Amino acid sequence: MKTKKILSAILMLFIVLNSGCAKDDFVETVGVCPIVVSTNPENGAINVPLNQIISVTFNEEMNPETIDESSILITAAGVPVIGAVNYSGTTATFTLASRLAANTVYTGRVKTSVKDKAGNALQTDYVWTFKTDVVPVVTLTDPFSDATNV
Repeated sequence: MKTKKILSAILMLFIVLNSGCAKDDFVETVGVCPIVVSTNPENGAINVPLNQIISVTFNEEMNPETIDESSILITAAGVPVIGAVNYSGTTATFTLASRLAANTVYTGRVKTSVKDKAGNALQTDYVWTFKTDVVPVVTLTDPFSDATNV
């Protein structure tokens, strides 16, 4: 009798787990889920100005409540850059709190938490990188500094 109860419990557990792990029937339909169509600066851009306003453009209008500093991130060597995210039309902008560092590689990330107005989310994080410009250094002046009788 005890063996029968144990086997019944195992069978019941198997049925519950098997039904909970049924095949996912989600089929992604191209054109339904939102996508990032462009960024400024573009992926792989170099010599980006240190005061660049960063933008992300989507293929459709998004739900503005899903677009903020937690869903669009800019980092340098894993350290978040502080700034404010605004959204209008199909474009989100990231305005820096201070200038970007010179000669630095930055990574932008749009997370899957952003959704369009119908509630469809980005299917994967959109990630891109760019590198800032080198700050010019004055190496020579004519006349020389502190020159007299010029």
